[in-house]
Amino acid sequence: MNKPPKLFHRFFRWFCHPKLKDSIEGDLMELYQERRAENGKWKADLKFVRDVLLLLRPSIIKPIERYQNLNNYGMIKNYFKISLRQLIKNKTFTFINVFGLVLGISFSTMLYTYVSNELSYDSFHQKSDRIYRALWVNKSIPDNVRTFGSIVPLIGPELVNSFPEVEEMTRLFQFSGQVVAEIGDAKYSERNWFTTEDKNFFNVFDFDFVAGDNATALSQSFSVVLTESTAKKYFGDENALGKTLNLQNIGVVKVTGIIKDLPKNSHLQFDLLFSKILVTQDWTEYLNGWQDIGAFTYVVLKEGRSIQEVEEKMPAFRKKHWGPDLESREIAFQPIKDIYLHSGDIQNGSENEHGQLSYVYIFSSMAIFLLIIAAINYINLTTSKVSSRAKEIGIRKVAGAVKTQLIFQFLTEAFVITFLSMLLSLVMMNLCFPFFNSITGKSFDLSLKTIGEFMPALLLITLIIGVIAGSYPAFYLSKLKPVATLKSQTVFTKSRFNLRTSLVVFQFTITIVLIVATLVISTQINFIQTKDMGFNKEQLMIIDINSGAVRNQFQAMKNEFSKIAGVQQVAVSSRVPGEWKNIRQVFARTTNEASANADSLQTYFMGFDEDMLNTYQLQLAAGSFFKGTAADSMNVVINASAAKAMNLQNPIGTVLQITTRNGKWNAHVIGVLQDFNFQSLHQKIAPIIIGYRNNPVQAIDYFTLKVSGDTQPLIEGAAKVCEKFDPETPVEYHFLTEQLNTFYVSEKKAGMIFQMAGALSILVACLGLLGLANYHVERKSKELGIRKILGAGSLNLFLMVSLSFTRQVALAFVLACPLAWYVMRDWLSAFEYRIPLGVGVFVLAGAMVLLLALFTVSYQSVKAAMFNPIDSLRKE
Repeated sequence: MNKPPKLFHRFFRWFCHPKLKDSIEGDLMELYQERRAENGKWKADLKFVRDVLLLLRPSIIKPIERYQNLNNYGMIKNYFKISLRQLIKNKTFTFINVFGLVLGISFSTMLYTYVSNELSYDSFHQKSDRIYRALWVNKSIPDNVRTFGSIVPLIGPELVNSFPEVEEMTRLFQFSGQVVAEIGDAKYSERNWFTTEDKNFFNVFDFDFVAGDNATALSQSFSVVLTESTAKKYFGDENALGKTLNLQNIGVVKVTGIIKDLPKNSHLQFDLLFSKILVTQDWTEYLNGWQDIGAFTYVVLKEGRSIQEVEEKMPAFRKKHWGPDLESREIAFQPIKDIYLHSGDIQNGSENEHGQLSYVYIFSSMAIFLLIIAAINYINLTTSKVSSRAKEIGIRKVAGAVKTQLIFQFLTEAFVITFLSMLLSLVMMNLCFPFFNSITGKSFDLSLKTIGEFMPALLLITLIIGVIAGSYPAFYLSKLKPVATLKSQTVFTKSRFNLRTSLVVFQFTITIVLIVATLVISTQINFIQTKDMGFNKEQLMIIDINSGAVRNQFQAMKNEFSKIAGVQQVAVSSRVPGEWKNIRQVFARTTNEASANADSLQTYFMGFDEDMLNTYQLQLAAGSFFKGTAADSMNVVINASAAKAMNLQNPIGTVLQITTRNGKWNAHVIGVLQDFNFQSLHQKIAPIIIGYRNNPVQAIDYFTLKVSGDTQPLIEGAAKVCEKFDPETPVEYHFLTEQLNTFYVSEKKAGMIFQMAGALSILVACLGLLGLANYHVERKSKELGIRKILGAGSLNLFLMVSLSFTRQVALAFVLACPLAWYVMRDWLSAFEYRIPLGVGVFVLAGAMVLLLALFTVSYQSVKAAMFNPIDSLRKE
């Protein structure tokens, strides 16, 4: 007789139910013989394989065990009933388990939601895989390479013309001042705005239009696209399309489009987007020049092309377009999806809200570890109750229960607890999200609309934690021998270093790492908030200059500000610390012959008046400061970093040739300031050239008032002065410390999340330790009884139980220290100015955990010291 394929024939015999095998196998063989006779061996073999695979059905597959479960429904129902009885019977056990799991699941799910949101930035654009932001890399100072998020505006069009790989580009321009929109008698001050010179912005970026056409909304000059909330603020429920706004100092613009409010997970955030509203000669020269950066430029690659193809051709592009002043400048490209998480070291981009990829990794690990810590609690508490379940297991085995059934029973108990914990975690999350949102700055919520977003994560977490928490107890308890359990013989392992101890060590290792991280982050944040920045940042009130009327009368306004009670000093400048949008850069070199053909220094330029030195309490390292005379217009002051970058050994009297898009001018260096931090402490101090307030590069934009006393009367007084000289422009002010603190928002968020995670990990780990202490006292009950009869005092027994756990905490401390040191060293490396990572923080974290651990087990220790030894010795 012809035979079918051996492998699949054997496979069928292996999986088929014994009671069905003979009849099904006969039918298979009969069909095979008929097909072979009609269609040949190859087709008959193929159809035999197909039939075997189609027979892989639950009703045909044999049971896993050699005994058939005749009433699976009844057994499963029994498992759930026993599980519920165990929960009700052991209320303390249930509370500790459920409470720990609810904390772990809730906080882990919230962290998962936060991390998912951080990773989703800018992924909603259809072309997100092909959009790149062009970056300007300044390597003129080898040990202080600076990267900027904006580039020279002319480069964008040239990239499209020069590279066939580039499909299109679009540019945005951002300014530091406010724009005042007049609608009827109402005036609105806006700071969150961009302007563009390219009509294809909405072809590159996908923002949903409520009214208007994305293809033509930016095609007209003096037009504006509003967000939905801005349109409602201006025009209420009226249709805003076609309406006009009167912009002070600019003119009338027409509303040509309305878009939905920008998604929170977009690195671009604006309320108004203008099209071609600047038409001055200076602006035209800027757009067509190769000197000044400032254009946020995005390029879109053609389908199937890679950014590496563009980067390979960039040296030739630079050689063609770069002048001698730009030899050490390069163009880099950043994927749009990376902008939010990878802009911490990018200047004129890092000051905007951004995330950090390191926090994504840390928070993801934190969520996983919290889940594991919660699962460890269940394992320890379940195995600590083994003696009370031993007889039950023995009776079930004697009654015929097989190992698989016992494993399924204990896994069922684990899933009942985790499912109950999941339901309670929904309540916990709903209560905690407002607080969590206040920390993270997000807007998560748990409602009927959003619960679908959380359920996949919750169900997955519940499944994972149920398997992790239930597996070890299930396999451990199912291995107990029925004879030993029914005779009340010991069911405990003899290993001193068993899995339960290892799990507790792991718990406290993670807890110590989190505590170290919390202490380091809080100390670093306090350090950067209190560090001497080279000037006095306290009690400085900044008032924006937003009109020509104010600039023309600034001296009279200074005099009026000085008359306000509490105002000690008044100064004007083009820029102030913390405000680096649209800051001007210049090219500078000395005028000696040696540097005539050398690469120039591209650096920041700002204008100060003669009062800035005392107002900010800046320190002169050499020379003098501005005197307020006509000669100051040809003088500059540099900081120590600029002197070093230009290799000026004796800078006083040096003549610098300063180049801007408006031309070149020679300036005399009259003084050198000690370095001061005008930027975030994440970055090195940049070279700065400071001209007098009437310099030819950048006009004054800010008043700085050094104040003292109650701020409210000062604010009211300053507002009256501004309204007196410029009643048409709304007053705009802030205090310098508030502005500087915005640089460290992500660190503050991380610090608070670490504090929450540290507190929760301590709480959950201590619950686990409580379970292990209960297990330890139970296991040692007879030994403790004998010791007490032989004369051991209560104090000795207390110390015996309590100090037995110090070894575990000590081992956790040894393991945690190198891990915490590595993680926090990496985190601190993001700061140019940082605290030393000393021994004290590790000792403090270890001491805190040890004290908490001893406090946790003290109840069991007291219980062991005070019990009656007769009760333990007569147990059989």
